Amino acid sequence: MKKRHGLARALPVLTPAELDALPTAALLARLQRLRWCEESADASDLSGEELAQALHLVVFKSDPAWRAAYADLKQILAEREHVPNKP
Repeated sequence: MKKRHGLARALPVLTPAELDALPTAALLARLQRLRWCEESADASDLSGEELAQALHLVVFKSDPAWRAAYADLKQILAEREHVPNKP
């Protein structure tokens, strides 16, 4: 998966019920994308217009929405069966 930049890196906010309906591979991809989020709006190169568009998206790790999304995702993944990688 390629890293995106700007608002293409933003993630929609999903409820725990929506996350639970996703397959494990999609959850792991979302986890990776959450880890790629920028630290804060202050350290970002997004314009004010882009920041205004990102109000209902998960963009920055300093945002409480990011922490909630990360915690919800980790909780769902902890409940899933672990399948080891191929040898």
